[in-house]
Amino acid sequence: MKYKKEFIIGLTVIVAIALLLFGIQFLKGINAFSSNRMFYVAYDNIQGLVPGSGINYKGNKIGVVQDNILDEDKNWITVLNISESELDFPIDSKAKLETTVLGESSIQIMLGKSEKILKDKDTIIADYKFGITELATQKIVPIETKVNVLLNNLNKSLASIDTVLGTDGENLRRMMYSLRQIVTTLNSTVQDVDNVVKGSSSDIKKTIENITFITENVRASNDKITNLVNNFSDLSDSLKGADIAGTVMQTKSALAEVTKMMEEINNGNGSAHQLIYSDELVNNMNSMLQETERLVNNIKTHPKRYLQFAVFGGKDKGVKLDATDEKKLKKLLDEQPK
Repeated sequence: MKYKKEFIIGLTVIVAIALLLFGIQFLKGINAFSSNRMFYVAYDNIQGLVPGSGINYKGNKIGVVQDNILDEDKNWITVLNISESELDFPIDSKAKLETTVLGESSIQIMLGKSEKILKDKDTIIADYKFGITELATQKIVPIETKVNVLLNNLNKSLASIDTVLGTDGENLRRMMYSLRQIVTTLNSTVQDVDNVVKGSSSDIKKTIENITFITENVRASNDKITNLVNNFSDLSDSLKGADIAGTVMQTKSALAEVTKMMEEINNGNGSAHQLIYSDELVNNMNSMLQETERLVNNIKTHPKRYLQFAVFGGKDKGVKLDATDEKKLKKLLDEQPK
């Protein structure tokens, strides 16, 4: 009798535990007595998805989320418990994670079109449909980052301005004083330039008038300039057609001959060298001229000494000349014009 009580108590505890587990599974939406299928989905962000969240297909609940497991890559592996045994999942199907306005998360199954079917414990492709909170977070986080960068740059700019201004604005006062001096100098310079321009206005006016006059003369002489250019063009064509190379060669030949003659004169060859560099030839010529002049004068004075006349066959012999005088006389008579 004693053992029968213990047996009843133990059986009661076991049944209670079983009922508790069944109740927990039931509350999760898992039917412990059905042959459910298991699928896996890898999400970067589960957006508040918890075990027991619903899995829907076209508005009908076909299962629940059984668990969320964090893997080695810090991604969430969600275990899907599908109770709908008649629904096949093609391999290109997607498990879209959705979030409502109130923040409740669920999974919407989007069936693919492939002919291949996923088997139990296969992985379904993850997809997302972000709610207002996630969308706001996605928009706000980049803006927050930009605002932080802007504030950091603003702090740096304020620090730079503080450095420029110095203590109590001392640097700014110095800068303004320097600017005032620069402006004063510029005003003085502009005034000097204005005075120079006013003083030289008449000269500038004359210069402009001269430039205008030159321009008018150039315009009036346009035809002459055109003719001059045409003449220069004709001269250029003439020079182009002339045998300049032949003329240059002849000039070089003549210069070579002159150079040769000058070398002979400088080297003491020929009569030209004797005539230029030696007085002997000149002295000989002067002596010959003097002898000739003396002989001519002698002949004019005493012609009978040099001429012989035959009268009636007689012989009247004149003065007998020696060989030198005869040569001089013969040369002189040969040079007389006939």
